[in-house]
Amino acid sequence: MNEFERRWNMGVNSARGAASTPPGDAAPFGFATRVVAQWQAQPDASLAQLWQRLALRVLGAMAIILLSLAAYDALSMGGDSSLQPPVENAVADSAWLL
Repeated sequence: MNEFERRWNMGVNSARGAASTPPGDAAPFGFATRVVAQWQAQPDASLAQLWQRLALRVLGAMAIILLSLAAYDALSMGGDSSLQPPVENAVADSAWLL
């Protein structure tokens, strides 16, 4: 028997002899107290901080939307002008009404 098998058998035997205590679902002693104490230690957020947080999130979302629409517009542009001829003709035809 080589060294590896001897050590393997020692590890298996010690694992078999170990007391198996299944972990419980209960929280450790004082856990709820620590959670509540940590929550109360944090200062309350002011109304200005809440609005600033909301505004930054909205600004980030709008920036993503703006960049995606700009990329879509840049990729979908063909050789056409931005004003189609019927629109230009409609403006010229109704100019006599002014």
